[in-house]
Amino acid sequence: MHELQKKYEAQIIELVEAAHKTDAKGFVTSQGGNLSFRVDENVVLITPTKVAKRSVQFDDVCIVDMDGNTLFASTGRKPTGELPFHLRILKKRPDIKAVLHAHPPVLTGFAITGQDYMERAFLPEPVIEVGPMLMVPYAEPLSDELAEMFDAYVERSNGFLMENHGAIMCSYEGIGRALELLEMMEAAAQSILVAVQLGNAKTIPLEDVKNLDRTIKTRGLPMPGLPGKVETLLDIYK
Repeated sequence: MHELQKKYEAQIIELVEAAHKTDAKGFVTSQGGNLSFRVDENVVLITPTKVAKRSVQFDDVCIVDMDGNTLFASTGRKPTGELPFHLRILKKRPDIKAVLHAHPPVLTGFAITGQDYMERAFLPEPVIEVGPMLMVPYAEPLSDELAEMFDAYVERSNGFLMENHGAIMCSYEGIGRALELLEMMEAAAQSILVAVQLGNAKTIPLEDVKNLDRTIKTRGLPMPGLPGKVETLLDIYK
């Protein structure tokens, strides 16, 4: 076992388990999706390219620095080609430890339509724990342009939809928590879709959204988005 694998063994196991669960929940297919986990100031674990998430094993996990240099990778393994946007998010959000990119069916449906339902306040928990899922404009997968697209959005929430592509979830705790939050947002998307189909999708009134600031404080949670950038929920919900 490589010395970096020994040092970050527990976190690598967490990443592998999250990759398997992401697949089991139907949030990825084929070799799609990717997961990263910042385990030190300049050390990031990330899933390899061309490996289905259900098949990722301990030795498959690549270890890179914040400039994208590979610190460790088993023979034949390379970091996912989506590494640029993972590192871009982590650099712009020093409070974030984990980034999960997947294609949950309902959230991805909203990403395809380009509609802003996931940016609205429909349910308290998603508002408190994630913030609005902001729509990031389409750019070519694996490109620097796609990574740069996040700049205008990444400070204002912890969850994002990538237009005609999929979803991103960030966590200040770990990669397992990022998956839990993505589950919550996919469930919220299902509820919102049903409400739209029923013809009466009502948002939480802004005054009540403002009152959720108090709930965040009571629960000891950080405000969604970059600390200091978002001071109240009304900064990100209009």
